[in-house]
Amino acid sequence: TKHLKLEFEMKIKTFFLLIFTSTLLMACKAEILEIDIKSKDVFSAVNGEEEVVEFEAKFSNFGELDEESRAQVEALENILVKFMEITDFELETTDMGYEVTLEGEMPITNQDLDTAYYVHVSSSEIFDGFTFLELRTGSEFQNLSNQMSAINFMLSPDEFHPTKIKLKGKNTQVIIPATEIDGKAYLLYKGIVDGRISMKFEGGVFDTIGAGLFLKEN
Repeated sequence: TKHLKLEFEMKIKTFFLLIFTSTLLMACKAEILEIDIKSKDVFSAVNGEEEVVEFEAKFSNFGELDEESRAQVEALENILVKFMEITDFELETTDMGYEVTLEGEMPITNQDLDTAYYVHVSSSEIFDGFTFLELRTGSEFQNLSNQMSAINFMLSPDEFHPTKIKLKGKNTQVIIPATEIDGKAYLLYKGIVDGRISMKFEGGVFDTIGAGLFLKEN
């Protein structure tokens, strides 16, 4: 009947809309952004020294890696190297499509920067004696986003992504809000880092403000 046909067409449209939306989300958000940070570099940066941290980001997409896709990925690489310090850019096919892995460096500083991404450190106004560390974007992020969108509007990047911070420290106090450590969730984690700790920030408010934590030398 006409009603059943209309209902079927609506379901088909909804199905393709969901596929489109899923692809769109995967195109603009990293599966995970991993940042390696040494506490000594944090305390050095908060005192005005210029330091950098290493990062790795992975992006996945469904679909065949055809000539058009390869051309877009190559154009994306050419844009990223203009705005970020990229040390490695890899493109690999997967069972479901393809994956792009970026490795590079970003500044860690006590200054406000124009650069697309950086780690900002400052004296905490909440916890006495602690340093506040947070992932930030500068004014160049919008330029990066505009150039990526010009290739394909689906490539417009999210400002913040699911983030894992790997912190290496020696006898360092940490206070970490709403995080996951070793698969366990914490509303507020407080402890001592004497070696390495890995924390994850994902979803909810972190999609808007990015990852952050507090740390202090003992």
